[in-house]
Amino acid sequence: MRKGKSPKSRNVAISGGMEQVEGACNSLLSMLSVIQQYVNDVVNGQRPADPAMGRYLMNLISAVPKIDTADFENMLNSNMKDLLMVVYLSNLTKTQLTITEKLTEASV
Repeated sequence: MRKGKSPKSRNVAISGGMEQVEGACNSLLSMLSVIQQYVNDVVNGQRPADPAMGRYLMNLISAVPKIDTADFENMLNSNMKDLLMVVYLSNLTKTQLTITEKLTEASV
């Protein structure tokens, strides 16, 4: 480990998984609000209907899988537990790297 150590200390940044999930959810919500506004405008007659956009939205809606609510909740909870475990392990690895770096600096 000493041979591979560079003269400058390195900080390793591991991004948290929850921040990525939150960012993806916020992005999805903003896209859904744009679509909802478009559909409401077409229904209220404030904007002309575009057949290509209608087909695109229909394909988008038909691509969403139909899942029972209980099954979806179980799948979401299982995936969330996996994500939390990955975040925990990455934080543990980050802590071990920091401790190793401090010990290496102290022994030099």
